[in-house]
Amino acid sequence: MNVIIHRGAVEIGGSCLEVACAGTRLVFDCGWPLEGEGTVAPPPVPGLFVPGDAPQAVFLTHAHPDHTGFIEQMPASVPIYSTVATSKMMFVGSLYARGVTLRRERWKAVPLAKWGDAFTKLRIRGVEVTAYPVDHSAYGGVAYLVEHGGKRLLYSGDLRFHGRKPGMHKRLIQNLRGTLDATVIEGTNLGRAAGDFPSELSVEEYAVKVARSVNSLVMVAFSPQNLDRFVSFFRAAVRTGRTFVCDHYMAAVLYMIAERSLPKPAANGKLRVYFPRQRKRVEKLELKARAAAITLDEIRATPGKFIMLARPSLIEEFEGRLPERTRILFGMWSGYREKPDWRKTEALIAAASGDFQDCHASGHAHREDLFSFLTALAPQIIIPIHTNLPREFASRFPNCICLADGQTLRV
Repeated sequence: MNVIIHRGAVEIGGSCLEVACAGTRLVFDCGWPLEGEGTVAPPPVPGLFVPGDAPQAVFLTHAHPDHTGFIEQMPASVPIYSTVATSKMMFVGSLYARGVTLRRERWKAVPLAKWGDAFTKLRIRGVEVTAYPVDHSAYGGVAYLVEHGGKRLLYSGDLRFHGRKPGMHKRLIQNLRGTLDATVIEGTNLGRAAGDFPSELSVEEYAVKVARSVNSLVMVAFSPQNLDRFVSFFRAAVRTGRTFVCDHYMAAVLYMIAERSLPKPAANGKLRVYFPRQRKRVEKLELKARAAAITLDEIRATPGKFIMLARPSLIEEFEGRLPERTRILFGMWSGYREKPDWRKTEALIAAASGDFQDCHASGHAHREDLFSFLTALAPQIIIPIHTNLPREFASRFPNCICLADGQTLRV
């Protein structure tokens, strides 16, 4: 079993891993780097972006563009595997957020076991691949177990242990403890502190505190594909007697995934939908939520009764008539606030005597949580990816091997 990190050995984002076994080549993720998105060339993967025989398949761990961004530039003959949930998130993202398109004709579903069910293995020319659900800020994320010739490798994708699904990493440990020859593990947060919001529950609790103390509109900025964050803010609305207002994009996500445990938009219910005047209209997706529609006039009339999804284009819909003292809770990485559209939004909020506050728990595992996970998992070899501090793993684990992009390791 040969392992090559084509990109991501010493950077966050742009992950691209190859596992080759007896002539069968499988590629896992192939996304845009976070630095220089749209201007950086794809990684030099033979048969995908440079001359050579094509790999037998590409597997996606989740829908984020730093893991999927280059799939549109791959040869159409190469099949792309993902969970059904990831394909749905990519579809909705391509409709409403200029996301990457995963063509149906080349997509193949990865079977995903529900809690308590046996795992199903995919077999591609003698190589077995099993998807394990993981907790991440992207709905439907998985890690992949690759097996061939008695060797076993786990690729973590992106994961965390402080979200709303702690049972997922426990299942990984329970099933794989002491059985792995190698683990390729993300390390996004190796150089970052947990901060003021160490868990998804802390986000919910802070949103409750704000909603109870602010007698005006509370707006919350987050990706509609981050369903854990949606649940945190929706629960805060319910606990404080407010109604949550999402947009057509968020409503489409809820409709597409059809998860029983998640709320559905309803007229006079706890979840209403604002349909922006400037939007892409997809009749089939809008039809389900139209009965739950709400207007800006309703929100302006009693702003203290609502928590509303925020993004720059939605703020502009108010046309300078935001409720006084509107507060935005920023539920994304704080670096995004430096983008021009959010800087403009902050000025609009300030003009209404409102303010911005960060309210974000990372979608990636905290440093000590990662170390505890690896200690419990006990792989023979640890290989860092998706980190700019790979040697932080090596300082703790003598069995860590830090690769360079393009370097081959035989397991």
